[in-house]
Amino acid sequence: MTSAEKSALLKSLGLHVVIAILLLISVSLSSSPIMPVVSDSAAPVINATFIDAQAIADAQRAQAQAEAQARAEQERKAQAAEDKRRRETAARKAREEKAAKEAAEAKHQSELRRLAEEKARERKEREEAQKAEKARKEKEAAERAELERIMQEQLAKEQEAMQQQRRQHVLSEKERYQALIHQTIKRYLNADFKGKSCRLNIRLATSGLVTQVSVLDGDPALCRAAQSAVLRPDKLPVSDDPAVYEELKNINLKVEL
Repeated sequence: MTSAEKSALLKSLGLHVVIAILLLISVSLSSSPIMPVVSDSAAPVINATFIDAQAIADAQRAQAQAEAQARAEQERKAQAAEDKRRRETAARKAREEKAAKEAAEAKHQSELRRLAEEKARERKEREEAQKAEKARKEKEAAERAELERIMQEQLAKEQEAMQQQRRQHVLSEKERYQALIHQTIKRYLNADFKGKSCRLNIRLATSGLVTQVSVLDGDPALCRAAQSAVLRPDKLPVSDDPAVYEELKNINLKVEL
């Protein structure tokens, strides 16, 4: 209880006590035996009774005012408490709404960050995957190119080896047919030309027919005899292989015994 409430209560109690005393006095006066008095003393008694009633009325009015003030004070305090409660409720609600709004905003921002991070992660994964795929394709292309190079190199070596082998075969066949032609010519030469030599240029058809023979240098007698010997057979030995024929169709042959 506050000091104001205590003061109002004490005033009310005091007024009740005063009223009670006045009532007791009034009852005491009215119950006393009536004594014969002279006519001059009647006015003071009536006046005293009137004063007691006025005091009671004043006391009651003061009590009513005190009670009204007390009620007004209580109502004011109750209203103040209600206003305070409402303000506190409104403030709490505002704080809660603010906190909820801030929490929602924080959640929204967190979600935005999460989405941004997720997009960045997905973009990075795509870029890394594309980079890896590009590297894989480049590696495969390089491996294919290297394999193709190796195969081409191997093929070239094989072709070169085959060509070399073919060349050796052609040259070998050329030498063989030159030897056969030389032996054919020698069959028509006299042994008297032993120790002598002559170089001839012989041109042959594909059939082995001699189309031309000319002396390049050497012993004149042997050269004349060799020219005649070249023309004596119907044809000279010639290979059916076109490559070998190309080497034999225009040859310089040294004839010696």
